[in-house]
Amino acid sequence: MNTSKRPFLPVFLGLGLWLALRIGVASLAAQSGSIVDDLLRQKMGFSAADLLALDVGSAVIKSLDTPVREELAYVGVVYIDTPAERFIDRFRDIERFVRGPGIPQVGRFGSPPQLKDLASLTLPPTDVKALPKCRPGNCNVKLSAAAMDRFRNEVDWSSPNAAHQADDVAREMILDLVHRYQADGNSALGYYVDGDDPLPIAEQFHALLASGDPLPVPIPEFLAYLEDYPRSRPTGVEDFFYWTVVDFGLKPTIRVNHASIYPLAVGLPSGVAYVIAIKQLYASHYFHTTLELRFLVNDDRGSGRRGTYLISITRSRSDGMTGFKGFFLRPIIRRRARNAVRRYLEHAKRQVEHPAPATP
Repeated sequence: MNTSKRPFLPVFLGLGLWLALRIGVASLAAQSGSIVDDLLRQKMGFSAADLLALDVGSAVIKSLDTPVREELAYVGVVYIDTPAERFIDRFRDIERFVRGPGIPQVGRFGSPPQLKDLASLTLPPTDVKALPKCRPGNCNVKLSAAAMDRFRNEVDWSSPNAAHQADDVAREMILDLVHRYQADGNSALGYYVDGDDPLPIAEQFHALLASGDPLPVPIPEFLAYLEDYPRSRPTGVEDFFYWTVVDFGLKPTIRVNHASIYPLAVGLPSGVAYVIAIKQLYASHYFHTTLELRFLVNDDRGSGRRGTYLISITRSRSDGMTGFKGFFLRPIIRRRARNAVRRYLEHAKRQVEHPAPATP
């Protein structure tokens, strides 16, 4: 052996010993009977290697089966080194919680929602350019037929002030959607008519609820509430509404969401403390519908930590996934959607463990 390399031998041996110890710890943890381990491995299908990745702070993502080609679904998990209650406190401040790279605009609706809650919303320039040409069956923005009529009739597209007029119409329509949804539930969501066939949004959402995903804990009463809102509200549920502009390199997309926080009974055998649902009411591009379920699970792995496992189940239906074109686009969309789940988990971990200072 070349003596010049001998100083590196202890380093290699030390690294090997460290890896062996880490794998041994993960193996022991997997056999410890921990509620979290049983939940993640047996119920959610994560491996011992996944648990090891969680221990070092990584987010772990798995794809779920989907019944139709337009649908994508993922389950992801990340460890957050704070109690579940602190996560909920941060999440309630949704404007600070979600804002970051890729989400340049966000706003939370008051109670009741008012037009001023949308004062900072501006339409992306690409949408302003597309709107004058919109007709049912041929539009580059997801809209109902009535919305297309409003943009065509209430905006003077020859005016230098046309973009501001379009912003005003968009704000009024989004506010009207939230009001109608709060009164009538899913029936207020209507249809998108940007493509060949009208797309009933409520039916798309119902299909997501019927997916039968493996959940960390049964929540039939909460899922029924998401279907029947504003009826069938379980005790303790807290609702709020917010909007975002999402821009991850494709078309900037306006999304309107209904968020629900459901606290579960203290001491449940599952260890799940809260369930959060984020239900998409509207998206200006790509998404037919989306349902995001977040489960906050108390850490019981005997590590001395008082943190929380965030389990995220995201299921959505989107454009561009079928036909000849979809054959090429679907793998790209799948990869981007998976990356979006990872970004969310990593962002949530940062926001809760190291929150950004409040904006004056």
